[in-house]
Amino acid sequence: MSNSKEEPSGASAVAALFESDGDNSLAEGFKDKVASLHSHFDRDGDGYLNHSELRGLQIITSGNDMHQGLYLMVCKSVGCDPRDGLSVDALKLVYAADGSNVEEDYSKVFGKKETKNKEDNSGDDDVLEVGENGVDISN
Repeated sequence: MSNSKEEPSGASAVAALFESDGDNSLAEGFKDKVASLHSHFDRDGDGYLNHSELRGLQIITSGNDMHQGLYLMVCKSVGCDPRDGLSVDALKLVYAADGSNVEEDYSKVFGKKETKNKEDNSGDDDVLEVGENGVDISN
């Protein structure tokens, strides 16, 4: 007896994890940062990170190169065709895995880190005063 409802596979399963449906969606900041990283490294603008593009992200964020075998494994693990590469939703799944840190990678790529308290604008630009021997004397 066949089941009339099929299980989602590959990219559709990944996309379902990130659809906005109230309390089950990931934080918008997470999604925005992953989308920004994806867009930044998608040099050919096709909507996917191919081996060369994902390799660039890997080198910038971790300092480690990505060989073809690892790329194939990543694609397979998130249900993407390696001939296309990783979609934005697939990259979200990669960043949702243990050991991944989108905040840290975003900061490495774009050179800025958001503060948790946006109302703390004391007028300072976080300028450090440096004394002799490079010692911070700001406070």
